[in-house]
Amino acid sequence: MSHQQSAPSSVYNLLTMQSNPAQRRFAFIIGAIVTLISFICVPFVRVQLGEMQAFQPAVFSTVVCFELITAYVIYSQFKISRAPAVLALFAAYLFSAGMSLVYILAFPRVFAENGLFNSGPQTSVWVYALWHLGFPLAILLYLRLDSKYGDVRYSARKAKLAGWYTFIGIIVLVSICTYVTTHYIEHLPTVLSQGKLSPAFIRFVGVPIVLLTFITLLVFYFKTRAKTVTSTWLCIAILALMLDVLIVLCGGGRFSVGWYVAKWNSFVCSNVVLAGMIYEFTKMYLRMADLFRKVKESEYNYKELLGESQQAERIISEQNTIIEQMLESSHEATVMCDTAGRVIFANRRVEVFFEHPISQGDHISSYCQGMRASGAAFNEVIEAYFNQSIPPFLKRISRVSLTGELKHYECYVNPIFDEGADTLRGHLFGFRDRTEEERMDEMKNEFVSIISHEIRTPLSSIMGFIEILATRSVAEDKRVKYVETIHKESLRLSNLINDFLDLQRLDSGRQAFHFQTLNAAHLLREIVEQWQGKDDHEIELHVLAEEALIYGDEERLMQVFHNLISNAIKYSPGKTKIDVTVERADGAVSIQIQDYGLGIPVDAIDKLFTRFYRVDNSDRRKIGGTGLGLSIVKEIVEAHRGTVTVDSELGIGSLFTVRLSESWEE
Repeated sequence: MSHQQSAPSSVYNLLTMQSNPAQRRFAFIIGAIVTLISFICVPFVRVQLGEMQAFQPAVFSTVVCFELITAYVIYSQFKISRAPAVLALFAAYLFSAGMSLVYILAFPRVFAENGLFNSGPQTSVWVYALWHLGFPLAILLYLRLDSKYGDVRYSARKAKLAGWYTFIGIIVLVSICTYVTTHYIEHLPTVLSQGKLSPAFIRFVGVPIVLLTFITLLVFYFKTRAKTVTSTWLCIAILALMLDVLIVLCGGGRFSVGWYVAKWNSFVCSNVVLAGMIYEFTKMYLRMADLFRKVKESEYNYKELLGESQQAERIISEQNTIIEQMLESSHEATVMCDTAGRVIFANRRVEVFFEHPISQGDHISSYCQGMRASGAAFNEVIEAYFNQSIPPFLKRISRVSLTGELKHYECYVNPIFDEGADTLRGHLFGFRDRTEEERMDEMKNEFVSIISHEIRTPLSSIMGFIEILATRSVAEDKRVKYVETIHKESLRLSNLINDFLDLQRLDSGRQAFHFQTLNAAHLLREIVEQWQGKDDHEIELHVLAEEALIYGDEERLMQVFHNLISNAIKYSPGKTKIDVTVERADGAVSIQIQDYGLGIPVDAIDKLFTRFYRVDNSDRRKIGGTGLGLSIVKEIVEAHRGTVTVDSELGIGSLFTVRLSESWEE
């Protein structure tokens, strides 16, 4: 157990709270009553009583609930103490709860004639045996761990992992026991015949369990002497478990006196520890409330209340742990420094942000070397702050990551003063990652730039020609030309607005798709006919598969191919041929649109489907566009579970390929 922390100061909890003589006497009385009831009933165990079918589910639903609650309470104590041995107690009650649940589900005529899980009349008996065997073994494991690793305490992270491993391990163990006792029940010895336990089961299973439980009780008592609250009530729980099995071995069928008494002992075993813990929780709360009242009433009782206030100090220590955990889970990097700027605490987010570790005692200004703030070195800004040259600040800083990416952060610093006093205790530095915000700002600026150009240009043309038509008398041929220009620019403006609206609907998930089976060849013929002769371009359609069926939204797919053919025409000035090919391959339909125009630079292909991206050269700037068309194409194709790719060579042309499925298999 080398990965654990050893010899820390013990934390105050119910597992270490000392029991007083009154508590032990009360527990002894409860144990004596349970034992007396069990032994008084021994001569009458075979007496049959009335059948109460609801008794079994009612008792065991309570048993399962109590044991799960007890397991949770013990686990909460483990989170405080982080002692490995406590996990064994948690496992004992979690295992008992799981096996109790399987027992009642597999019990005949409770939920099904032969029980659930394909069980039979033998299953519940074997589940009962494994259940009552596992609990004392877990108690012995607890004693062993407490003896060998009593001073060991897990770190917070190791404690969390150990808790999860224990939880998952018990679930797996209960599942294995259930599987074996249901699916392999025919391979296990017959233990129940005509409602009676077989002699072999009593001799080789029942009696050893009683002896094991009795030995566990003796060992547990002599090891612990019932000195703590938990150990006192665990003695009673082990006793009730032993009496439960002992009564069952004395005979008697279901709904006999012995059967009912055994269920009573199961009930006692499940809730006695929980009842004791709840009682002590209540007492602890009352003592804390009384302590708080006394502190408020009078300060002169301080020395008298000093011993009780140590308990409050431990609670504060736990709260500090909670605060530390909250800081660790924060999305901000947080660093607390003393008055000289040396690091007192830093959460893990600091190392994640800045890619190198920070330790207690490091100076914050040295750690921040290499960062920039408004053109100045950030470590110099920090030193100026500690020299009181500048007040507490909020600044944007940047640094280059190990991968060469420029990262942006926002840093704020606040001095920490004593509450109600002017004594400076330290400084709190907070770092917030705003790299994504910077990227969005750049996109917004690019968006504004494009909008200002792409909207202003057609608007200026429209307004200019309308003003000419409104204020001057022009010849008919010029009037027609002006109106055509106005119409053309209006369409351009309308298309731009539609692109923005389409993109917004796709982003928000409000774009409705109406999927149906379509013939790709028919769809492309209709689109090609609309673009045929546009700007003197000849579009040739090559249909290699007439039955090229695709599953999609007709209107949206037409938008995709209109956009791609429009781009092919637009970016092949001086060239007149465009090839459109429809073919089937590997259960999918491939639509290829080939132009022989400008082509695309190699370094631009990866960014081609990014919003607002446009290849930056003079030839394309003359053509215009928003850089939204291809991003919309990609969004629509991916919504159809398809792909769109491009293969291009500068000055030779570009080939866009859209692959769509013939059908979707859910």
